[in-house]
Amino acid sequence: MTNLENQQAAEPIDLLYQDLEEVLMRNIIRHLRDYEQPIDSDEWLMKKLAEIGKLNQENLQLIARYSGISQTAALRMLEAVSESVLAEVEPCFRHVVRDGLADLAVTAEKSRNMRRVMKGLQKQAKETLNLCNTTMLYKARDAYRELVQVTAEKAQEYLDLMNRGAAEVVTGAQSRQQVLRQTIRRFNDKGIPAFVDRAGRNWTPEAYVNMAMRTTARNVADQVQEARCRDYGITLVQIDSHSGARPKCAKDQGKIFDLSNGEGETTDLRGKKIHYYPWSSSSYGEPDGILGINCGHHRWPFIPGVNARRYFPTEDMEENDRLYRQTQNQRALERDVRRQKRECMLFDELGDNEAFMQASEKLKEKEQILSSYVEKHEDLHRRKDREQVVGFDKRIAAKAVSAGKNKGGE
Repeated sequence: MTNLENQQAAEPIDLLYQDLEEVLMRNIIRHLRDYEQPIDSDEWLMKKLAEIGKLNQENLQLIARYSGISQTAALRMLEAVSESVLAEVEPCFRHVVRDGLADLAVTAEKSRNMRRVMKGLQKQAKETLNLCNTTMLYKARDAYRELVQVTAEKAQEYLDLMNRGAAEVVTGAQSRQQVLRQTIRRFNDKGIPAFVDRAGRNWTPEAYVNMAMRTTARNVADQVQEARCRDYGITLVQIDSHSGARPKCAKDQGKIFDLSNGEGETTDLRGKKIHYYPWSSSSYGEPDGILGINCGHHRWPFIPGVNARRYFPTEDMEENDRLYRQTQNQRALERDVRRQKRECMLFDELGDNEAFMQASEKLKEKEQILSSYVEKHEDLHRRKDREQVVGFDKRIAAKAVSAGKNKGGE
């Protein structure tokens, strides 16, 4: 699979988890709407901390709702990628069989190798998404606790500062409003992580789910091809080469490997002897190894004395990579738009119109930057579905547009 095809396969699940993040964030802000209560910040903090159990139960229900949808979407992705790969390679294998270069094989539907591969990949996808669900549940709780604690602490500091020698007394509610604007903007920038790696780094749902599902889609393509190679009695594969390869990939690229872990010599198209290595000696299976996370290499069936690429043609990788880079830039700008829409939605949920107006002005700027980039590249077009935010409905959209126009007319 190409990088672009991987991205497209992962997109539906990626978008679902972005939606889930927005739903959880919106629910957190719902618990802060009473910030204007005429009570001091210590009392407000105690009330908010007492709501954590209720918030957890609500978030658990939201995650359960999205979990069923995402699991179904993941299974559909696996099946779609498998069918796409088979549609591409089966005619090639049949051609090889007709030329007497491979054995006859059972159909993919009857292949034990295929059943084993798909069962393992389904289990892997399910475990990955379950881990995201668990992480997002406790990270949402932690985000809420941090939000209310920081707000109460900073609000008291702000209150003490403003009331020193002030002609007009600032209330606890007023100080909380000022601090909440800052903490919500920070909350919006951080989001709710879906994964924490060994180094302690937090991964956003978009970053982690996208990476995990792209890797899963890539694994489907590689393992389906390997399963059919075994069915047809082809055990040798060759790794392609390109400049700038990662250290472990550089060690493996260009080599011929035996999927059955044998070692010896074979011959190329011109009869020249070439050494082949056990597949187990490669870096396959390591995150930064060959065919690992974000690896750009491919493996192809190798048939001794034959130009296998004649049967398994490559695509125009250079053109594909160019378009992929452009779409990645577009995705980054779409993330900016989506994050800004989310900020508008959160302030609307809070009921802070002044902060909403400020967020709307920034949204207009982000949308103009995205629109300008897309217009400059003829192969790109606006994807409104990738800019949507749960809770940013027609009412809020109209309100944001109006705010942008009012600012522009000043």
